[in-house]
Amino acid sequence: MLISAGSLVYEISLTRIFAVQQFHHFAFLVVGMAVMGIAASGFLIAIRPSSPPPSLLALGYSGAVLLAYLIINLLPFDSYSIAWDRQQIWILLLYFLASGGPFVFTGWAVGAALANASGESHRLYAASMIGSGVGCLMALVGMEYLGGEGAIGLSIALGLFAAAVFSTRLPARAGLLALGSITLFIFTLAPHWLELRLSPYKPLSTIRLVPDAELTYSRWSASSRVDVIESGSIHVFPGLSLSASGGLPLQAGLFVDGEGPQPITNLSSDDPALHNLASHMPGTLAYILRPHGTALILNPGAGLNPLLALASGVEHVTIPTDDPLVTDVLESAYLEFSQGLYSHPRLTVSPRSSRGLLSLSEKQYTVIEFALSDSFHPVTSGAFSLSENFLLTKESVIQAWNRLSDDGLLVITRWVGTPPSESARAWSTLIAALRETGVSTPQSHTIAYRGMRTATMIASREPFTDDELALVRDFLQENGFDALVLPNLEPDEVNRRNVLPEPVYHQLYTNLLENHETTIRDYPFNLTPPRDTQPYFFHFFRWRQTSDVLATLGKIWQPFGGSGYFVLLGLLVLMILLGIPLVLAPLYVLRRQSTAAVPRASVLLFFGSLGAGYLLIEIPLIQSLGLPLDQPALALATVLFILLLASGLGSLLSPRLSLRPALLVLILVIAIVTIALPTFVQRILPLPLYGRIALSIVILLPLGLLMGVPFVSGLAHLEKQSSRLIPWAWAINGALSGVSGVLAAMIALSLGFQATLFAGGLIYVVAWFAVPHLTRNETRA
Repeated sequence: MLISAGSLVYEISLTRIFAVQQFHHFAFLVVGMAVMGIAASGFLIAIRPSSPPPSLLALGYSGAVLLAYLIINLLPFDSYSIAWDRQQIWILLLYFLASGGPFVFTGWAVGAALANASGESHRLYAASMIGSGVGCLMALVGMEYLGGEGAIGLSIALGLFAAAVFSTRLPARAGLLALGSITLFIFTLAPHWLELRLSPYKPLSTIRLVPDAELTYSRWSASSRVDVIESGSIHVFPGLSLSASGGLPLQAGLFVDGEGPQPITNLSSDDPALHNLASHMPGTLAYILRPHGTALILNPGAGLNPLLALASGVEHVTIPTDDPLVTDVLESAYLEFSQGLYSHPRLTVSPRSSRGLLSLSEKQYTVIEFALSDSFHPVTSGAFSLSENFLLTKESVIQAWNRLSDDGLLVITRWVGTPPSESARAWSTLIAALRETGVSTPQSHTIAYRGMRTATMIASREPFTDDELALVRDFLQENGFDALVLPNLEPDEVNRRNVLPEPVYHQLYTNLLENHETTIRDYPFNLTPPRDTQPYFFHFFRWRQTSDVLATLGKIWQPFGGSGYFVLLGLLVLMILLGIPLVLAPLYVLRRQSTAAVPRASVLLFFGSLGAGYLLIEIPLIQSLGLPLDQPALALATVLFILLLASGLGSLLSPRLSLRPALLVLILVIAIVTIALPTFVQRILPLPLYGRIALSIVILLPLGLLMGVPFVSGLAHLEKQSSRLIPWAWAINGALSGVSGVLAAMIALSLGFQATLFAGGLIYVVAWFAVPHLTRNETRA
């Protein structure tokens, strides 16, 4: 159990390290690497039945984790530059092999025990699964209290402790325990040579190159890493008009997982200098149109937009806690620097996330603002496009619309680029949401305008009046902003100040307003409104771009992540190429040995289906529950913990259950979950976190129990006919799981979570059909 627990600590820690070091947590890839490592262990057991002693395997696991961390940390792999630097492909391959190495030793230890279980395979498998589940909880605790480097040290230490347990010599046992404790201590201290190194393209890396940049705060939590940099060069006011006069205030830059900066501003809300700046910010128009109202600021970052709202005279501002660590920084370490912003009498900090606040129906607001707190991303690798964003979905905008008062305003600001991308998609999402809520003429309820770097769109519950439109035109004139969409907009009002060769934004926004579906269909990039079941706001790639992407690969910037999608395809091919020898080589060895006449095709089909099906269910559940559980890391740990724990219990029950009926019930449960999951997620959103976790367990527990039955039952049937085939089944299961992990991410990106779950259910149907062929000879006997 110790080595299984350590393996899951390593697996979850790896997702957090990738999130900080690169541009995405790559949970699907980490899970895929884990099961591919297990497949490799099945290959080794098949060709070398006499396995090394468990103590040596546990020691090898710890050494492999250390080596993997050093390679990940010291090699200059960067997902951002893979579009133009071919060397990165080979470094990625080395990353992949190194990261998967520890799982080979884990799988070897468990697989060897299963191969020699003599009727006890269900108990051994259960112990492994339960140990893995405990490791999920240990990972969260380790990240929270030991940091990212410390969590890796914890994983290494658990391997050393496992080696000590298996050791038969007392001096060796004492030495291994001491070595594990020392390793944990050193990694927790994180000396410079062990400190996690970030991609040079990460904003935190670039800001630290500024001569006067000083890192004043750095801390890990289970869900993020927050760093604060102080420098005289930090000035962040997204969309600030060029008409603004006067100097810019002192700001500190807050970075979450190396992304930012989110500005912490050293001004109080009643400072005249701040009032002057606020009057030149694009989102302030909402507070001019609705003075002295109440505001809900979503995605508040480090507090800039709430501060601007207070300076604009808002009666009361409510903000969510999207990251508890960010809130803690502003309530403690930087409370004085921010002039007491988070203790302001007109500011309420809710413990709920942005979507959690929107799901509550008891309060309405005059203005709801989707603040622009994330930095601009010219996405070349596509890694950022893989990120789920549940705030910028159609369901989120509809919830915000329903939380507005009768005269309320909804405000969204996004970055502009050429050609139009993320701001155009936000506009597309807003229009779709309004139409779905019954607004038949969004032309009279919406306005949009742009500056040099940002575009802002405002939707009103009531049609804009002539007096309000006069205020809008005055605001745009004073700040040098260009109108994109206004009721009764004249041609000479378009593209006047920030002049483009063609008024592409005005044309696109107007087309989306008047011919929404046709414009989306004909536009070169994907502007389809994201949904909670497919929340990839930054994924703009379409297959029609393929020829252009391939022709320009490595030559120009690709701001729509086209090459990144092909990196996913490359990872899929890599998984297949690694999996083929892991499956076929043991078969070649087994052919030379005396084995019972078990239909090998049925073994391949059954255990391959189980491996592929498991990941096609697990991955979309992790992604879907990221919404109600607030953080990807918590969703990953919760889903893995429950599924692994329940699968372990299911394996204990497997001797009492018939295989085909159990599979049939599992397929039925998957179908129910696939259909009900979107509604389930929406229903539990208003609940407190413990309620959301508890109800998530309710939906995960039966799935996990039933998913734990087939594999061990299949091994039991195989053991009765030819136990020599068990390592091969282990390899098949892991190899197909690795392939399906990447495939699950691709299906979710293209078709959504429900389609991925549906695919998983179909794969389990294949396993159901394979059962009679797997047990044919046993039945005859």
